Order: sequence, then structure tokens, then C-alpha cells
Amino acid sequence: MVITKKMNPVLKGRKAALLAFTPAFLTASAAAYVPLEAGLVMPAFAVLITMVIAGLLILRQQAGAGLHSASVRSPGRRAGEGPAGLLRELAKAADAPESGAQADLMLRGRPALALVGGSVAGSERFPEPSLLPSIRRLSADETSRIRLVTQAFEADRIELHLQPIVSLPQAKIRFYEVLARLRLADGTLLAPAEFLPILECAGRASDFDRRILIRAMAVARHLMARGSEAIVGVNLSAHAIVEPGFLWSLAGLLDSSPEILGRIVLELPQHSWRHLDGDLKAALASLRERGVPFSLDRAADLRFDAKALADLGIRFMKLPADLMIKAAEQQDGRYAGPELDVRDFSSTLRRQGIRLIAERVDQDHMVPVLADLGVPLAQGFAFAAPRPVKPEIAGEQELPRPFGLEDAPTRLRRAG
Repeated sequence: MVITKKMNPVLKGRKAALLAFTPAFLTASAAAYVPLEAGLVMPAFAVLITMVIAGLLILRQQAGAGLHSASVRSPGRRAGEGPAGLLRELAKAADAPESGAQADLMLRGRPALALVGGSVAGSERFPEPSLLPSIRRLSADETSRIRLVTQAFEADRIELHLQPIVSLPQAKIRFYEVLARLRLADGTLLAPAEFLPILECAGRASDFDRRILIRAMAVARHLMARGSEAIVGVNLSAHAIVEPGFLWSLAGLLDSSPEILGRIVLELPQHSWRHLDGDLKAALASLRERGVPFSLDRAADLRFDAKALADLGIRFMKLPADLMIKAAEQQDGRYAGPELDVRDFSSTLRRQGIRLIAERVDQDHMVPVLADLGVPLAQGFAFAAPRPVKPEIAGEQELPRPFGLEDAPTRLRRAG
């Protein structure tokens, strides 16, 4: 259907052809089937004319409905006001104020995103609030903490602490894990859980991990110079691991000190091991060919495939001590449905060249239980707390403290 300038609907296409030929078709049919001498020709023509008129009325009504919907979709044309009218109608449809002053007041009183409550099938709505990113304004304390952490990181106030990993049941030191701390300007010492999320949000996780690795390499050289066979483990952030080129850059960094290859263990979270893409696997393979051992860290469950982990180059696996002890208390030795009995963990991993480490062993009564399970290595406050590394050993620079804080007490959150 097309519309003339006088807004008179004109039939077009199949409907027009059907309406035009319907009287002729029906007339021919009537002439063939209705005898002329019966006196029924005029009534038949009357019925045909009535049908044609009814069809015209129906089509005209449909044309009027189409014009109305078109005018609703184009409020600016209907009002004859061009773009200005269109904007005004859209503003009214969104329940927005027309004047600039009113709009400014409303924008100040509303949040940055106005969410429409409820949902109607087939209508356009904003997403559910739970699916939108948080736009909460930071408090003054949060803003201050971010500023202090950023300043401390830029000033390189990173300190290393070492926590030993011991053999069971002899409790002989076999391993050291590097734990990073960040000292704020007021002397407060922060654990990674308190400052690392801020660095990750700022995109500085990879830079932080490189600094820690460089210091850990200095510690490994120091241990070798003393004749120690202990190796050093370095945690890698999940954010840094997925950064393009980060793992490849570690290969070049370790190549600069070939004498310590094999003495530095790179620890990746369980989540990262389960979500490796092709590029990450290739980068890890390059490190593995250089003799760099890997460790699975920060496990959230006890499910694993020992053969698949060994093929990736994993030589150590850290599992939470409390989860293993809870599994051992079950009749079948399973906790939340792991594939293996916890009593078989150590032997299964050992056959694949992987050594099991029980981490977060913070209470003495946990030690004999782990020893009965055959766990060869353990780490936690039950053996030793993390101890700071001397700045000259880790290659750190002595940074001056603010005046009057030389004797301030160190506030360290327990971590390890």
C-alpha cells in the first residue's frame, strides 16, 4: 500500500489485483451456474456488490491503522517540527524533563545508570542490575588505601619473606616459598591479599611478579653460595599469567642466570592450570625445556589427573591440609567427590614424578595425621612463620623511612 500526498490510501499489489478481478470472476461463475430464466441474476449481483463494498471498508480500516502506527513511530513528522519535535517526543516517552535545567537536576539526583525494574516479554529493557558492572563510588578510606598501595609500589617498597617447606616426619627444610609483602609509608606491612587486588586492577600484576622473580633469583644464588640444596618457589598471579607475552618474558629472564635453572619453581594456581590455551601451553613448554619445574598452588578442591599434570611439567602439588584431613575422616577417604582416595594421593603423584605438599598446616595436631597419609612435604605455621629476607641478599635497595617512624611497630597481618 502506498499513500498519496492527500493521505488517501491506494491499494497496490496482490490485494488490488484480487479486488479488481473478484467481480468479473464471480460474475462469470454466476453466469455459468445460475440460470437466467430463474430470475436470480439481480440478487446475485447485489450480493457481489455488497461483498466488494465490505472488502473496501476492511482494507480502508487496515490502511488507517497502518497510518496511525507510522505516525506513532515518527513523532517528529506527526508534529511537523522536524528533529526538534522528534527529540521532544523521545524525551517524553522516556519520562525525561524537557528543559535543560530540569534535566541537569534530575541527572544529579539519579545514579549514572537508571535501571528499569521488572521485565516484560518482547519489550526492550535494561539488563538486570546483577549483570551490570559495579558503579559504586569508592569511600574515602578505599581511595586512600589505593593511593598508599600505589605509592608504595612505585617506590619499590616490596619485601621478601621466606617460609620453609619441610619433609615429614623429619621436619627438615627442603624448600622455601617466597612470600611478598608491601610496606606502606607509615610502616604498615601488607600481605598479598591486601594489596595484590589493587595492583591487578591497575594492570600492574605482571610488573609485580617480575620484580618478585628477580629478587627470588638473587635468593637462590645466595643459597647456592652457602651450599644449600633448597629450592625457591615463586607464586605467579592469575592475572599476570594470562597477560600476553608474560610467560614468554620469564624465559628470557631466567636465561640471564642459567646457573640457577632448576632452583626456581614457578607456582601457578589450580584455576590457571585448568584453563590453559595454546599460547600458554607453548610458553610453559618452553620453560619446561629449560629445566624450570612447576607447582600447582592455591587448590580449591582435591580433583586432579596426575598423568595430565605431569605432562605439563608439574613437579610439586600443593593441597590444603584441612581438606585432606577431612577427606581422611570419611570412610571412603573422599572429600566432595574426588576421583581418588586421599590415602592414595601421595603414591599416585609419586609415580608421575610429582611430590605432594600439604599447605596451611597451622596446628600441631595436623602433622601426625598428614604423616599417616604419607604426605612427604608440609608447610605452615606449625613448623615456621615467614621470615624476612635481608635487603642485601634479595638485591633490594634500602629506602629511607619518613622521619619519626624508625621505631614504629610493624603491623603484619598473618599470611602464609
